[in-house]
Amino acid sequence: MTSSVWKMVVSLVFIIAFIPVCLWVMKRFQLAQMKFGQSDIKIVNAQSLGTKEKLMLIEVEGERILIGVTAHNISHLKSFPLKEGAFASVMEEVSRERSDPNEGV
Repeated sequence: MTSSVWKMVVSLVFIIAFIPVCLWVMKRFQLAQMKFGQSDIKIVNAQSLGTKEKLMLIEVEGERILIGVTAHNISHLKSFPLKEGAFASVMEEVSRERSDPNEGV
């Protein structure tokens, strides 16, 4: 009787430990598939607005596009040019302003 209880406990512990391992392996495979399946369309950000509505910022061919997605429709809302190094240029401008405070006088 004691032997069968221990077998059941060990089996239960094994199953409980096996579930997170399976989830981890599935997540790793999904990441690998995304890396190998490089697409020209990248989802930069997605914001849920309801159960079936989303705002999505996607990047396609050097342009960022804001789209609205519903259960029955996809709408183009606005396009933004892709700004490479925009943060660096703003920081450079701020540092120039701080180094020469009399520049605008």
